[in-house]
Amino acid sequence: MKRWRKAIFVMSLGFLMFLFLEDTSLAQAQIKISVEEGIDGKVKEGRGFLLKVTVENTGSDFKGDLLFDYAPSYQTGGARALSIDVPANSKRTYTLSIPGFNDEIRHNSNQETIHLFQGSWEKGKEIKFKGDKRLTPNFIYSNYTTIGLLSENPDRLKGIKGTNMGGNRVEALTLTKENIPEEKSGFQMLDYLIIDQYNISELSKNQQRALKSWVDTGGVLFIGGAPHLEDTLGSVANMAPLTFREESTLSDTSTFNVKKNIKASFNSLPIFKGTVKPESDVLVEQDGIPLVVKSSEGLGEVWQTAFSLGDPALNAWESYDEWFSNVLSKTEPYFLLGQSNGDQSFLERIYYEVADSNELFPTTNFKVSTLVIILIIYLLVLVPLLYFLLRKVDKREQAWWIIPAISVLVSSGIFITGAKDRISKPHLNQMSILKVEEDKSVHGISAFSALSNSGGDYAFVSDRHHLDITPARVRNSAGGVNQYKFAVEEMTKDNRSITFRDVEYWSTRTLLGSSEKEEVGRFIPELVLEDQTLSGTIQNDFPYDFTDVYIWSGSRMYRLGDMKAGDTLDVDKKLSTNYLSSPIGNSNMSAPFPNQQNIKQQKKERLESFASQMISSDKENNSPVIFGYTDAEIFHMKIKNKESKSENFSLFYQHFPSLGNYKGAFTLRNEQLDLDVLPVKGQVIEHYSHNGADEMGLEDGTYELSIHLPNQIDLSKVTLHSLNMTLHTGGVLQFSLVDPQTDERLVLSESSTNSIEVKDKLNKYMNDNGEIVFEFEKRSQGDPFVRLPNIVLKGEVQP
Repeated sequence: MKRWRKAIFVMSLGFLMFLFLEDTSLAQAQIKISVEEGIDGKVKEGRGFLLKVTVENTGSDFKGDLLFDYAPSYQTGGARALSIDVPANSKRTYTLSIPGFNDEIRHNSNQETIHLFQGSWEKGKEIKFKGDKRLTPNFIYSNYTTIGLLSENPDRLKGIKGTNMGGNRVEALTLTKENIPEEKSGFQMLDYLIIDQYNISELSKNQQRALKSWVDTGGVLFIGGAPHLEDTLGSVANMAPLTFREESTLSDTSTFNVKKNIKASFNSLPIFKGTVKPESDVLVEQDGIPLVVKSSEGLGEVWQTAFSLGDPALNAWESYDEWFSNVLSKTEPYFLLGQSNGDQSFLERIYYEVADSNELFPTTNFKVSTLVIILIIYLLVLVPLLYFLLRKVDKREQAWWIIPAISVLVSSGIFITGAKDRISKPHLNQMSILKVEEDKSVHGISAFSALSNSGGDYAFVSDRHHLDITPARVRNSAGGVNQYKFAVEEMTKDNRSITFRDVEYWSTRTLLGSSEKEEVGRFIPELVLEDQTLSGTIQNDFPYDFTDVYIWSGSRMYRLGDMKAGDTLDVDKKLSTNYLSSPIGNSNMSAPFPNQQNIKQQKKERLESFASQMISSDKENNSPVIFGYTDAEIFHMKIKNKESKSENFSLFYQHFPSLGNYKGAFTLRNEQLDLDVLPVKGQVIEHYSHNGADEMGLEDGTYELSIHLPNQIDLSKVTLHSLNMTLHTGGVLQFSLVDPQTDERLVLSESSTNSIEVKDKLNKYMNDNGEIVFEFEKRSQGDPFVRLPNIVLKGEVQP
């Protein structure tokens, strides 16, 4: 009888467990996830984009976490966590942004990239759900140009949708209030954003902040003319380079005839007369009226037109798309966004060119000679000495435990001496390259690397408004699998937390991305350059000490000394030239894994090399820079529940203006002329700039090469005598000089010695900004390598 009772009890218990499990599985199946990616389901490869997530719950109340895998590049990846709270029989919609996808994770169709946890992802249980299990966006590949259109009536901008960029396809995407991101990373999929007759002030504060931050870190914004424009731009208003005063009509439209095949078909155009703000450049004007104006904002650009970009007269013009393409070709999308770097993600560039050197940590090493001496003392001195000592006290039988104990003590001493710094606490390295603006803000890139002192999870917490960072995957790990098991990113109102999971003992983990901060400080230079001597003062208005401060002009760096916070540095430096110019690249980087003694030098070389690329993208009219190194903590980063040993090393750079006017004869070469290449039809694949040789990778096509005279040369008193070009690739590049007034081309003939010389009427080819523009055609049947010509420009500045 007792056996039957036990059997019935066991069967009943099993039946109840079955019902419980069945009920649980049914409850799990009541959650349905639907996801919309990017804009109209499209995202740009390797760039951040918006996610709209709808959660439908037909079961009981549910609280948990959704994790979305991402992998912007092969070297970066993780998962973004979204906390959800969905009552029974209800539906809720959430929006967030993730750093991006690449082909590897997108094409792995067997890998789920959406994960649902009941409770928190850290302690909860992963459960099944209905609906979308993977993110499956349609890719816009990196060699396409993406333009966001923001207008109350997007059809007004239909004339722009057919635009091409340097012969490449343009993808025009319509933005609405519902699909505008609230996080900067969601804007990354756009190369350009056009605002025309849209009330920005109606967007949320987070949307406006994200838009402004996107421009500051490299985006290009176009603003079309509209009545009462300043009242509709919200937080973007202070970025607009034009202030409108009155409506008018442009009766002479010849300024739109930018090329022989682009002629205005309209005779008048409604415009808004306005005032150009300081530090802005007028690109197009007619009868003294500014029509197209540009200003630099952080690392990005803001372009503004005195007319609506969706005006019916423009939309009816059959050449409008070609005219707008010509305008786009003059813009400078920031190189960090990967616009002109082929398929390489900007995060990948930051990792391999900067951040991997940040993963080097100092250690206490024993020299081989020291270890040999310890071994000799142990074998030849300690053992015989111990033998005679024990024999003298008649305790030789104790040797069996004394000798092993001494061995353990010696070995432990060696280990503890060498590893003491890595045992006590984790190490945290910070590296940054930051451009200093007039308003004392800074923008650039940062990397953070930690060396663990134990196993387990490591959570990095930072200010989400200052840093837009992504986890770098462990070197040689699989890039597209189980991102959520590697690192999980969480957001609060002000903070970003990225948790690396199951970190191994004495292992490195790295975060990297863009960075910005307001009201930091700046250098205040009061300098004069005369007779090749730079003199004056530089004041340090930063709250940081600088260990080294330099002037960087061309390929030369002139060390000026150290500066404490608030101090003023006296300058009296003999230079090798009478004029300062924009820095050129330093690509002499050392190997990525240096000897211990060279870690600091390695980091300096990496920072300077990457800074030279950033500087070349600033387009500050051929101006030199002041730069310095600081060991201060610029951005606060902490490891949750752990006290870390920190080492910080950052480079700040700041452009400074012309220093007086040069008089007399001059001879200028590439180093002083600030060469710049823009695509007309084709694509810049990469700019190598090895040792200042201006070596590039270009597709076959047509390009503009511009040279810019140093700012110290008074353009109104210049007479140009001769221009000589020495070509390195005979027949591959065909050059023409562009007349800035008529846009006509003067074809330049190459001599038998692979050189070109121009002497007649050179001044007419220099525009009001001190630029001479060449157009060249590259035709090498596929080989992208190009070395730009050596240029020698001779002239004289009259007293």
